[in-house]
Amino acid sequence: MNKRFLTILTLLSINLFGLAQEKLEISNAAFHSFTRAKTLEFLNDSANKADFLKNIDTVVHTYLGRQLSFPNTFSFKSDNEIDFKIGQFNLRKKDFAIFDKSTFFLSFDISEQPLNIDMELMDMDTTYINELLKKRNVCVYQFNAKIIRGDEKIVLERQLFVLLARPENTYLIGFEHPLYNLSPASLSKLLKTCLPILLDSNNVSELIQVTALPTYVIDNFIQNELEGKPKTITSISKNTVQFPSKSGLQLLRFQEPGFEPIVLKGKKITPISTELQTAIRAEKMSNYIFLWEEGRDVYSNKNFKLVTIATAAEDPSNSGSSLWINRKTGLPLDFLKGNFHSLLQNNDTIAHFSIQARVSDSSKKVIFNQLINIKDNSVYYINKNVASSNHIYHYVLTGDFKHTSFKILISGISGSSSIKEIYFNNHLVCIAQGVLFPEVLSFIDTDLSPEILNPLLWLSFSSLF
Repeated sequence: MNKRFLTILTLLSINLFGLAQEKLEISNAAFHSFTRAKTLEFLNDSANKADFLKNIDTVVHTYLGRQLSFPNTFSFKSDNEIDFKIGQFNLRKKDFAIFDKSTFFLSFDISEQPLNIDMELMDMDTTYINELLKKRNVCVYQFNAKIIRGDEKIVLERQLFVLLARPENTYLIGFEHPLYNLSPASLSKLLKTCLPILLDSNNVSELIQVTALPTYVIDNFIQNELEGKPKTITSISKNTVQFPSKSGLQLLRFQEPGFEPIVLKGKKITPISTELQTAIRAEKMSNYIFLWEEGRDVYSNKNFKLVTIATAAEDPSNSGSSLWINRKTGLPLDFLKGNFHSLLQNNDTIAHFSIQARVSDSSKKVIFNQLINIKDNSVYYINKNVASSNHIYHYVLTGDFKHTSFKILISGISGSSSIKEIYFNNHLVCIAQGVLFPEVLSFIDTDLSPEILNPLLWLSFSSLF
């Protein structure tokens, strides 16, 4: 009995050993980009290429019991080198003749695609898809793999769609690179996660979601201010934002904006000051409206109301016009020049301010050829060519708040990742980041009272900016 058991084990070992010597050749590896993003170009970085080969070698051993084989000159082909045909297999029939029939050949490609891609999926659970769509999705990665044996028999043919999503809340504040949706390290982690799913013939997954941090760039003004400063994560529920502060728990409520046309002719003329009439008439061929938004500092029992005056830009491409579409109105808003915008607290006007759009600051630089890992401040150089630019603020609010000067610098518009720098009495007091509401806060001045900071924080996240 023992001798028979030993014989079986010996034969099994021989078979496995023999199988392990059989090779799987990488015949084709390519990446494609169908967006303006350049994320997949990291695949030809030496470290990322080595990680890919290591990961796929592990998967090949695990699921196919084969030895991975690839040339020393292995590299990914890109869009410039191929004919854009996804999932192609580039071995011709005569090429098989030079290989043993037991050899397997792998064709692999990955593409970065927009969210509106038409995904060819089997019947999917609607509940599952709806859950995926609740997250902040950025793009879709499509993986394709085909394995063919030396006798031209298809062993495996799979595709996998991966929704890239952003985490809801992080302790990180920074500027995202516009052309890279993942850092090199995150791209390697994506491949490590997805390759086993793709090459496991027993796994039927066709659509998954992966959550990863944005790719942040170096700057010379935000990161300097944040260094060593603690950050606070807010709690968001519908239209309310709650967060702790030195003075205790705070709760801000936001509401939907409203609008009303300003009529300067006819029987129903809008009652406005002569100064405001003059300012509006000076902007010829423009129809202005009052836009307002209300909110509340819940625990202090105070109501807020923002009142602005704006017009829809007739030519958004005009350099003098706002280039950003407001998510609430669907219009590119141009705010009236001058100190005609106000913030009310209960029935008292506590601030008058002006609104400038597209403000360039030559003293502030964003360096796009350097990526920063904000967790440990390590830097990755995309290339050695310095690619910096003057920072452009989408909006700058400047005025008087309770008889003291204030300024709010807004990078990004509502509905996108936006950073707000809040100044009071010529000092930076808070940096906040969020998409619709403040999600992470850094209190630069921890002694500033909520009576001052809360209205300014609420104002900075108005959906009108």
